Formats: sequence, structure tokens, C-alpha cells
Amino acid sequence: MKKAQSPVVIVDLRTWPWTGIGRVTRGIFQCARELEAEFEIQYVINDDTVVPDGLPNLVRFRSLPFGRGEQMEFRRLFARLGDRRMILHSLNFNVPLLLPKRVRQIAHFYDVLIDTGEFRTPLHRLAYNAYVWSLRRHRATILAQSDYTAQQIAKHHPFHEVIVCPHGYRNYMEPREADLKAAYGLERPYFLYIGLNKPRKNLDGLLAAYGRALQANPAIAYDLVVCGPIFDRTSMGFDIRAAVDADPLLAGRVHLLGFIPEEHLYAIYRQASLYVVPSHLESGYSYPALEALTTGTPVLLNKVDMYNYASESGGVFFFDGSRSTGSESLADVLAKMLACSNIDRIDPAQCDVLHRFSWERVRDTMKALYGRP
Repeated sequence: MKKAQSPVVIVDLRTWPWTGIGRVTRGIFQCARELEAEFEIQYVINDDTVVPDGLPNLVRFRSLPFGRGEQMEFRRLFARLGDRRMILHSLNFNVPLLLPKRVRQIAHFYDVLIDTGEFRTPLHRLAYNAYVWSLRRHRATILAQSDYTAQQIAKHHPFHEVIVCPHGYRNYMEPREADLKAAYGLERPYFLYIGLNKPRKNLDGLLAAYGRALQANPAIAYDLVVCGPIFDRTSMGFDIRAAVDADPLLAGRVHLLGFIPEEHLYAIYRQASLYVVPSHLESGYSYPALEALTTGTPVLLNKVDMYNYASESGGVFFFDGSRSTGSESLADVLAKMLACSNIDRIDPAQCDVLHRFSWERVRDTMKALYGRP
């Protein structure tokens, strides 16, 4: 039974379409649905949010996260709820800069971005610092996705309360096979990356490492396949299409596929020989790496922040992201993997990494936080 004076929980789902956080948003939504019998929960959505039709507890915003009009829409929502106590659960740190005293805040914090070089303009830095200031001022409870994230937060942005709450994982992929040769011209075995093109994602480092290995041995059996919104960040200094076009050695060996349809996602992962996360920073969590493991494809990760993926059952390899060159660097480990004639696949049912990321634990954390007096 809901208590008469219990707070209204507002869960902001507008990050639904985002590449990585979008998968997490779906999981948080499912956890919240399971808690509706105990709490009064409303969901903030926009036109990009895909939730079941007919839900009565939806609040429609026109704005995007961090978008124009967002602050005003939050103010109108709080005013409509009057004197009710509220809990605002934000899936990112795009939070109202000014909160009424009756609003308690829970926010997920993924990446401490001040050292990544992604905020190139004074306006970007000002906005980032404003959101961090707001979280501190309102004594928000911060959910950090890994021990690494919590350590970085403590170093750069000490907040009122930080709880380590690794995201869960739920496989949304349909196990469909596809003719990737016909669809994308993929004829050889390949290493795979799926994700964004931001400085911390290190796609320039991945391309350079692959190019050096190919130059040393043009007979390498593996191509490189890169998927996702990879053409959207050229203003940040790396135009991956131009880089591939400028190097004749990469012609026919590096495949820039961009977005791929959901019905091909399982096959793209499944037919890869290795999934690579070349990032300088992932803050200890990579949803695509978990998707790859689900299909039986081994993964290569940065041990600086992804050490919680270490596996006793095999199939998880590491490079040392603190080294730009030399032994154990991305270029060194990738070259060694490219020289392997065969890379053993894994059995997802026996993969201990997949069992660590439980939405049930996330739901229990949400329940405890929503139920605080």
C-alpha cells in the first residue's frame, strides 16, 4: 500500500535513445515499473522515448536532456505537483539547476569529464560546472557505476553522498543471423567497435594501432569494423572517414558502417572475432562489451578503469591505457591479437562477467533510496 504522504518519484527517461545510456535507461524503467506497487512514480518522456502506450503516469516534455526549455519544463512540473514532496531520479547529470526544498535528488554520474578534452569551449565548461554545482548545492545522492567512477568523483567532485551501484544488464537483442557479406561487404574475419566518436573513446588511437599492425603485416587476417554515430563528432578534432580515406593501406580493410539496424546487431557482434573498447575512459562499464560477451565474442578492454570485468572463465583481455606506447599498450596488445590465427570464443552461460551486472540489485538500491524518510 502507498503511504498517503509518501513522495512522488519522478524518473527522467529522456536519455532513452542515447547509445549507451539508453540501454541503461530501459533497465531503470523496468526496475521502476516493478516498484510502482510501493511508490507513486511518474516518468518524464519526450518524443524520442519509447514506452508502452496507455501508461497513465507519463509527463511529456518537449525538451531534450540539456536542451532548450528543459529548466522551465521542470519548474512547471514542480509547480503542478504543489506542496507534494518529490524525488527526482535523473539518468544523467542534466538536472534542474534550482530545486525547491521539497525535492530530493538522485542522479547517475557516469564519467568525470574534466580531463577528457571533450569540453572545448568556455560555454561547455561553464555548463558542466553549473550542473556539478547544482548537485552539490542540493546534496544529491549520486549513483556511481563502478568503484573507479566513485574514486574519480571523490578526487574531482566530492558530493554529499556517493553510492556505487553498477548498472544491470539485460539482453535486448534478438538472436537473428544475417548475411553481413551481402549487407555490408564483410568477407574476412573482423575486430569490432560499436559506439560514439568522442575524444575519450580513442577511435584515433584504435585506427592508428590497426594501421601500424597492418603496415607491419599486410596479410593480417582481420578487418576492422566500426559502427555507431561515428561521423557526428568531427568538430572535436577527429574525422574518422577522412582518416580512412587518406590512408590507402586501410582501403577495404576498415569498414565504417555508422548506425546499423537492430535486426543486424546480434549478427554483427556474433560474427566478430574480438570486440574492442579502445577508450581512455569508460568509468568501469561498457554495455556493448556485455552485448558482445552475450553472443560469445571475447572482448579487449582498458584495465585502468575496466578491471571489474576480469574473468576467471576467459574471453576478457586487457591493455594498459596508461601507456601510449610499448608493452601492454593498446597498439602492442592489439597487434598481438591481430597475429592470432584463432581467438577462442566464450560460452555466455559460463561467463562470470555477465552474472555481475544485476538489475535486481539496482532495483533494490532504488527501493531503499525511494523509501528513505
